[in-house]
Amino acid sequence: MASKTKVTRKYQVTIPKEVRKKVGVEVGDEFKVMDKGEAIVLEKISKPRNLLSFAGCWKEYPEDPEEFMKEIRKLWSTWKA
Repeated sequence: MASKTKVTRKYQVTIPKEVRKKVGVEVGDEFKVMDKGEAIVLEKISKPRNLLSFAGCWKEYPEDPEEFMKEIRKLWSTWKA
């Protein structure tokens, strides 16, 4: 699939809709940018998919593991499947 796009004054490039849909690009996604000779390659950085990847992201969690799990279960109860 080949599409055409332009570089703006701020060196921004729009990714065509067909490509965004095919690759699953969403607002806020991050990319690794590489050069391969005359080509510029954007590689989508995968979002974390497992619980361990979120380690350390909780700002203020309780010291007691049981209390922590109560808080987690409270959050889970609000999620919709």
